[in-house]
Amino acid sequence: MITPEPASSANLKSSNQPNIWKPLAVVLLLILTAAAFKVIFIVSKGVLPGYGERILDSIFALSSALGVMFFVRWLIVDAPLAFLRRFTVVPLLKTLISLALYFITIIYLLHRLAAIDLMPLLTTSAVLTGIIALSLQETLKNLVTGISINSERVVAKGDWVNIGGKVGRVMDVTWRTTRLLTPSNDYVYIPNKLLSEGHVENYTYPSPLHIVDVDVGAGYGDQPNRIKGVLLEVASQNPHVLRKPSPDVFLMSFADFSINYRLRVWVNDYSARFKVKSDLHSNIWYAFKRHGIDIPFPIRTVYQYQMGAKAAVPEDIKGYLRGMDFLKPLEDADIGNIAATARIETYGENEVIFRQGDVGDTCYFIKEGAVDIVFKDKSGKDNVVATLKPGTFFGEMSLLTGEERKTAAVAKKDSMLIVIGSRGFSEVFKENPELMERLSEIVANRLLKLEETRKRAATDAERIELQKAESRVLLDKIKSFFKIR
Repeated sequence: MITPEPASSANLKSSNQPNIWKPLAVVLLLILTAAAFKVIFIVSKGVLPGYGERILDSIFALSSALGVMFFVRWLIVDAPLAFLRRFTVVPLLKTLISLALYFITIIYLLHRLAAIDLMPLLTTSAVLTGIIALSLQETLKNLVTGISINSERVVAKGDWVNIGGKVGRVMDVTWRTTRLLTPSNDYVYIPNKLLSEGHVENYTYPSPLHIVDVDVGAGYGDQPNRIKGVLLEVASQNPHVLRKPSPDVFLMSFADFSINYRLRVWVNDYSARFKVKSDLHSNIWYAFKRHGIDIPFPIRTVYQYQMGAKAAVPEDIKGYLRGMDFLKPLEDADIGNIAATARIETYGENEVIFRQGDVGDTCYFIKEGAVDIVFKDKSGKDNVVATLKPGTFFGEMSLLTGEERKTAAVAKKDSMLIVIGSRGFSEVFKENPELMERLSEIVANRLLKLEETRKRAATDAERIELQKAESRVLLDKIKSFFKIR
């Protein structure tokens, strides 16, 4: 969604502060003007000609009437309603009260300055009343609808709505129009009568929950429960997807070339639905790629196999594995046996490869991309302790011991990883038991360095928490000393 460029915090703060004293300057100026002309009128009485005295008296009447009107408006509108601006009904109340005051002031000035008395005309002329009602029919309809909108809570400021096919966030509801800011950053002014005559969808009230559906097809050779598990795993990794209501997967249909599934998730922010859908589509592609699941093309595909084509893959992987430090003690034949069991997995940016505490028996070699190694401290804060580049590896402790992951691993950007499992080492260790001791020394050295990094991250986090605690204690002492609650 395109949004306006944010203003600075200072500007936002100043604009949000109600300035209730500024209108009094206009009131004071009008009262002083009226007083000045009144003094001039009294001093010059009997000196100036009659029309001169009438001009002075008219200016005094005009200034004093406007001054009183603006003061009354400030007293019953500006001052009390300035502190209630967050309520949508406030602009409407201010407009109605201001119009009433203006109307009363105009009637008074016409009677005072031009000796025109409109009250008998307004109260006795049914024809005039009918003419006014007909001429203001649309305005009155918008006014009545505006009052209804605010009293019934149809829409309110900040709501995401669809009015007459226009989708946007409500920025203001006045006595005549409802103003929307569309996702394309355009302002739309909709007459209030359309809200009573047409169809209104409110995406924020009374519930902000929304469904996001993602449709995807998979081949007939993939088991439905396996597909559902992968889709639910993808949904669980998206930070915007709610855990309750929980995501769900439906098998929608058996099509000509695919089985169609629908992943349904819930979000509580209507404006985030496009990003969530885009992220889910992207992550599903990577997840399907890792699990060897194809998204079929809607065409007839002829596959041509060449014998021996797959034999080149382990040889390619073998060259990468030879660069891993803890595999250097192995012979070429042993590397070849391990490479034969390896596989390549692709992860998208910000995808979780594994979490801290997960049980695993695999090690990862970075062929392309970058991976963040993340340690969660006692306070639950995630600390990036290292960013690994191509040619490095991680996860060797779980590979060789099967113990829980000490850290988490997250793809910093799109990454291609070579994954080797403990199955490839089984035969190697049986034939060469002495390799276990040599590997344990190399891995222990790496583990010691990782532990030092983890302790350093934990120490930094503890120092920050201790500083915050000391700051709170000191703040309480300062407040107590100065007797400030």
